[in-house]
Amino acid sequence: MRILFLLLMSFCLLSNVSAIASTQRDTQEQPLMLTTKIISQTYCAASEKVAVLQIRLRLRYTNVGNRKLILYRGHDLFYQAKIRRAANDTRARPYEITILNARYFDEQPEEIERPTPGNVFVILSPRGVYETETTIGMAVVGQEADRSNDRIVVGDHSLQIIVSTWYKSKILAEKLRRQWRGKGLLWFDSIGSTPIHFMVEEQRLLTHCP
Repeated sequence: MRILFLLLMSFCLLSNVSAIASTQRDTQEQPLMLTTKIISQTYCAASEKVAVLQIRLRLRYTNVGNRKLILYRGHDLFYQAKIRRAANDTRARPYEITILNARYFDEQPEEIERPTPGNVFVILSPRGVYETETTIGMAVVGQEADRSNDRIVVGDHSLQIIVSTWYKSKILAEKLRRQWRGKGLLWFDSIGSTPIHFMVEEQRLLTHCP
């Protein structure tokens, strides 16, 4: 039930970010930039024909605007990973898959609504940077196997991350934005990274996944 709840919650949040994003873009240029860097790639065997690739990513948020930004950095975040087959890799037809990842701990409530931003927020000055890490997991099959909508094949790919930076209601976000305006601008829009390339190598003699 918990897994189903997380999937439903992440779907609802990621479905609503477009409406939130359009509201913010109506009033300002986007002052927050997200870039990613691959820290490591590890493989394990899910079955004889399917491997699991885990990519550890460093996420770097940069304030490229001219005013302070208030950014949520707590433990309740949702990530959408878009993985595309590189167009110049002719071993298989181009495709795209989407993976949802959640970092959600409902047993640890956070103090969100306070007179001033608490420790689950970071305040970024202009040109300020905040970094964190996350892991994206995906199923991998060989060139000879049938690829499904949740599996990728070996070869060259690109990866783009879309992050929800707010998980509470839009009403609360707008209230806190007004209340905290002396500290900076509360950012509650989702944000997408610049795509990066990665290579999926064919693996043999893998240990089974835990």
